[in-house]
Amino acid sequence: MTQPLVEPASVSSSESMDAGRKERLRIGNRWLAAIAACLLILGLVATVARIHKKYQTPGPFDHERQGLCDFHNGVYFPAMALMRGESPYGQPYADKYPVARQIPFFSPVVLALHAPLAMLPIHAAEVIHTMIQIALLLGIAWLATITSGFGRRFDVWLCVAAMMIFSRGGHISIFTGYFTLLLVMATYLAVIWAKDRPVLSGWMLLIVSGKPTFILPLGFLMLARGNIKALLIGAAMSIGAALLLMGWLAHHEGQGDLMAGAKQLLTQVSGTQEVHRGMDDESPVHSWTRLDAFAVISKWRGANPGELAHLLTMFVFLAIPMYVLRRGTVADQDDGIAGVTGTILMTALLTSLYHQSYDSLLLVAPMTGAVAAILPAWKRLSLSWRATLLLLMGCPLMNYLSTRMFLTRFELPEFCVKVLTSLNGVCLLVAMVIACVLAWRQLQRPTSPCTDVSLDSEVS
Repeated sequence: MTQPLVEPASVSSSESMDAGRKERLRIGNRWLAAIAACLLILGLVATVARIHKKYQTPGPFDHERQGLCDFHNGVYFPAMALMRGESPYGQPYADKYPVARQIPFFSPVVLALHAPLAMLPIHAAEVIHTMIQIALLLGIAWLATITSGFGRRFDVWLCVAAMMIFSRGGHISIFTGYFTLLLVMATYLAVIWAKDRPVLSGWMLLIVSGKPTFILPLGFLMLARGNIKALLIGAAMSIGAALLLMGWLAHHEGQGDLMAGAKQLLTQVSGTQEVHRGMDDESPVHSWTRLDAFAVISKWRGANPGELAHLLTMFVFLAIPMYVLRRGTVADQDDGIAGVTGTILMTALLTSLYHQSYDSLLLVAPMTGAVAAILPAWKRLSLSWRATLLLLMGCPLMNYLSTRMFLTRFELPEFCVKVLTSLNGVCLLVAMVIACVLAWRQLQRPTSPCTDVSLDSEVS
């Protein structure tokens, strides 16, 4: 029989972090630490070597040479254009700069964050950006270790980091230079700090707002958790910063006429969305990298209903997770990013709206929590359920069968291609449903009062 899922006074992610800071750093298993360190170094060296071997000179996109292509096309040159008052959303920008195309509708906030790199010579910026990416990967692994209840376990941290660098999302983020690791770190911290440190959470939401497909579902999920103050602070800063930066661009685009420039920007944003929708890796019908449920449905229907359908689908898939999260918050059964709550949060975020394979890094914390089985939510769950959720969440992270390299090397029947490219989205959807059902079952059970659970006692 399945045991109760959570206890009323479960340890939150914020409490786990505070307790983790007070605890002494422990090596744990020395042999495990040594093996994990070797694997981590091997993975990092191999990734950097691949960047060097497959480096893409800024300019037209080359599928055979993608090293740091996303850094060039999505970070460095767009940030440079922003500082010069040139819109990175329009065709004139794509014609002027050595990029593959104009950027999709990212908030200019994310470009402003990377503006210091755009002030440097490109090769210096590439080195610093790669070092920051590696630091973020290690930081995410540390957050996952602390919040899952392991505490300051050096060997566990190395294991999580090694798993990340060999995962599809971790490798491709560093290899192409995309800013996913920054978004994942900010998402984790926004959720962790939302209740006790709403101002800090708001700053993290400002970073997350750089990509609308992150901030929209995350905002609704945090709303369900009752994180109103953090959301209001984050929304005020995000909207204010975006309007300020868009106003800067509109002023220059309109040559001093703000209204004319704003109209030009709207036209450019609409046009760049059309450009990106027409690309195979972006299209829900043809993409082999999409994780969201909408892409799976579109792939098997053979049709893309459009942007409005995307948004409506998001609300459909968020409805049940939001209700379960709300009920769990009211019942004081919210166990943070590494618990069953985190599983619901991250799978719902990925399932509900457009997401690519590298975004699967959001699953690192709940997977670490499931392995640890230290938090009450996981500790009370049977091994079979934990293993099932681990397998389902691990698929998008480790599924190298749904990659261009594999799919183009073998002439597979169309049905097999559809299955392989739909597997990630299906696994995420099933994991979300299972996590919601397990949490709901616990909410229906009467619980006896209990005292707060000490993290130190759980770890020991």
